[in-house]
Amino acid sequence: MTASDAPSRDTRGGAEPTVLIVDDEAATRTLLKKTVQRLSMPCKILEAADGDSALRIVKQSQPDLVLLDIVLPGSSTSGVLLCQQFCKDFRTKVVVVSGKATDSIAQACLAMGASAIVRKPFSVDEVRQEIEQVLAS
Repeated sequence: MTASDAPSRDTRGGAEPTVLIVDDEAATRTLLKKTVQRLSMPCKILEAADGDSALRIVKQSQPDLVLLDIVLPGSSTSGVLLCQQFCKDFRTKVVVVSGKATDSIAQACLAMGASAIVRKPFSVDEVRQEIEQVLAS
């Protein structure tokens, strides 16, 4: 788990939003982290490489947004199940970022409460727009 060094600024009544990036690929986490760091508002950034770590972080930190890869190899918790838990149990906003989510999985995630689906490979501008839109809502 890591946090960005962005300075604190009042964006939501006193606290900067927290974004959790969940992806098993370090390069994707790095790209998403850089994208979040370039938002119009500073954010605290947390990272998880697997579903078990992600669930633990959500329970402890209650992030405002989770960028969630659906396919998390080596995890005892599936991305779809995490999406459901994050949206329903923790009332956390979720943007699914996945290259392997079928249309039926994507629709299931949206039905569970995910705010958006972004397919890999993605454009940085597309991801940034989705993140800003979800955090503003």
